[in-house]
Amino acid sequence: MNCMTTSIWKGPFRYHLQTMLRSAGVMFLVIILVQVVLIALINKVDPEANSVNTSQEMAVTIFCFVFGCCMWKENFHFAMASGISRRKIYLCMLLSLFVLSVVIAPVTLLMNLFFGLFSNSRTLFFLIYGELQNISSPFSSFPFMMQGVLLEIALSLACAYAGLFLGCLFYVISKWLRVTLAILIPVSLFAGLPSLLMLIPVETLKPFGDFVASIFFVPWKLTLLLLVFAILFALLTWIPAHRAALMRNPQPSSANSF
Repeated sequence: MNCMTTSIWKGPFRYHLQTMLRSAGVMFLVIILVQVVLIALINKVDPEANSVNTSQEMAVTIFCFVFGCCMWKENFHFAMASGISRRKIYLCMLLSLFVLSVVIAPVTLLMNLFFGLFSNSRTLFFLIYGELQNISSPFSSFPFMMQGVLLEIALSLACAYAGLFLGCLFYVISKWLRVTLAILIPVSLFAGLPSLLMLIPVETLKPFGDFVASIFFVPWKLTLLLLVFAILFALLTWIPAHRAALMRNPQPSSANSF
């Protein structure tokens, strides 16, 4: 029984992790190539220029979210065909995304540190919190760098689990509901919510704005909040995950339809 449990865990987890790390490796290679070209151009035009470099952090965050959205369907069919239960599939996905988030955060820091040797690069974390903590350089303080790594892990994990929840949810709901949510979610976030905030008096929003600022501008508070969101999305994912069923005639993806 123990051998069977070990093989069940080792197989899906190793498969998920290998796929993720290969994709992350391609992403980092693209980032390195782009950074090398940009640094060469900037140094040629103005060697003393101070460049603002936030591409690594943003790319990692978007990568984790998109990978979380895309990983459910294929991995679910593969694991179910191997006789693995939904609970183990769900836990393996959560664990593999957690490992991915923990691994790519320090890799991103090392990449930032490497490119900082050749340019006056400033990271997004330094731009937000450097002046607040009286830090003169993105890499001059080890505790400051560790705060950035922990925040990057929490943000990547929250985005990955949010993507997994959406991917699993879109898998189990009907087609018309998928289309409705695909339209409603971005419109609500980028049009509805800002419009609603503009209608609310500034005096009413001020306490809420002060509360948000008290969390956002304190790294450890923001890290904890993101971890809470990650846990919430992880728990919510189980609701559609335990109801997921194999599609007898799954629709081909857009990439295969041409």
